Amino acid sequence: MTTSKHRIPCPHCNQNLRIRKSQGLTPVYREAIVECRNDDCGFRGKARFELCNTLTPSDIPNPMVDLPFAPSLLSQAIKQAQRSS
Repeated sequence: MTTSKHRIPCPHCNQNLRIRKSQGLTPVYREAIVECRNDDCGFRGKARFELCNTLTPSDIPNPMVDLPFAPSLLSQAIKQAQRSS
């Protein structure tokens, strides 16, 4: 297992938040309880994480997941298709 280098800062003191508990509600949506790592701050909150677009399609797609391509990729694909026709 690898740890992510991406961090979410506390909206109050800017220290990193830690995820205390999370629950996957759908294949593309999770809700989590987060808390600030700064004991002097004490902030706790609820976060929502949603995958919203496909940037590169999966080689083993889940038929239950239908994530649209990012709008910028769609316009690129249309331009390429127009050039090749």
